[in-house]
Amino acid sequence: MLPEFYKHPAMSDGHLGKCKDCTKSDTKKHCSTLILNEDWIEKERERHRDKYYRLGYKDKHKPTKEKKKAIMDRYNKKYPEKYKAKILSAKLSTTHEGNNLHHWSYNIEHAKDVIELSTTEHSFLHRFIVYDQETKMYKTKSGELLNTKEKHLEYYYLLTKSQVL
Repeated sequence: MLPEFYKHPAMSDGHLGKCKDCTKSDTKKHCSTLILNEDWIEKERERHRDKYYRLGYKDKHKPTKEKKKAIMDRYNKKYPEKYKAKILSAKLSTTHEGNNLHHWSYNIEHAKDVIELSTTEHSFLHRFIVYDQETKMYKTKSGELLNTKEKHLEYYYLLTKSQVL
């Protein structure tokens, strides 16, 4: 029966040559192989970021104050070390208006040892690092642990040389 086939205007009878179930299983197989490809994942993330800004979703999907509080509470429970570091570094007088403090480590002894970055630079850096909760530090996407402030800054400068902010 025709309702079991997707419509497709390029086909002679106006329907795809395989049933909906077969189409879905083929798509599922294709996606499961693509998800293993790191390059594809990064391209998809970039495509979705572009789409998000191009279509103006930023203002459409703002959470209410209650939802934002619930999201932050969940985040603070998941990463208590980040919450403590944020509290300890909140009153640092070195912050210039509009800048963010970037913690290169969330170990308590490093909580006040931060890197001041503009919002753009901070967002840019976070696209290329991954937080490791076990060590309470960041790693590069290739897995190298950035366990000193110097390594963190070196990596940041390397990124900025190869990319345009």
